[in-house]
Amino acid sequence: MPGCRLPQEIRRRLPQRFFRGSITRPTGPLLYASQPGLPQGLNPFRAIEKFSEVRSPRYVPPEDDFWSVYDAAGGQDKLILLTALHLAARRGEFFPLTWADVDFAASQICLWTRKRKGGHREADWLQLTTDLRQTLVRWWDERPVRTSSHIFVCLEELPCMDNHYGEPFVERSKFMRRPGVEAKVKPFGFHAKRHLTASILHRKGYSLGHIQAVLRHQNPNTTAAISGALDSSR
Repeated sequence: MPGCRLPQEIRRRLPQRFFRGSITRPTGPLLYASQPGLPQGLNPFRAIEKFSEVRSPRYVPPEDDFWSVYDAAGGQDKLILLTALHLAARRGEFFPLTWADVDFAASQICLWTRKRKGGHREADWLQLTTDLRQTLVRWWDERPVRTSSHIFVCLEELPCMDNHYGEPFVERSKFMRRPGVEAKVKPFGFHAKRHLTASILHRKGYSLGHIQAVLRHQNPNTTAAISGALDSSR
């Protein structure tokens, strides 16, 4: 068929650096894209074999370490940590949160996610815990940037952050550095907090189905794999 290339040729023509990063197989748009004239299921990227990888166990911090970091943080950072833990939210889901996503009357919050087949953006309405709701209400009253519709915004007035004050976060790669150092704990990232939530629920005896609902996994096997890893780490 004209214009259709074999998987081997596609792999040969793609930049080598594409295959040297952290990915193990083309994902997202490449897997779900369709080429005009090709019947569904003939996406050539799907035929590329999964590349070999070396997997290391994900570090999940002890709950005491999390609260040590929480105590060392301040202001907005405390809210970020609590949001990540109580909602088991991914960084890309809670950083873009706006106040319109919060329903204080119903004690609910809306997380927008693309972790669905095809990468479609979907809304998940979640119940707020009492502690998280109270912290959000307090931040609404005390927030220093009252003109922004976003909950989390840049508050550092540093030369490198020029013209970004009050703007929503794109990323916060150094967010954990200062409170982590002050708390004297082993460094851990945002996704580790999500697994910590699963760990806490698992330790308290919640069912696999409950943990799956909290983590919002579409596939129960994903939740089972996390629970299995938690069991083996005991």
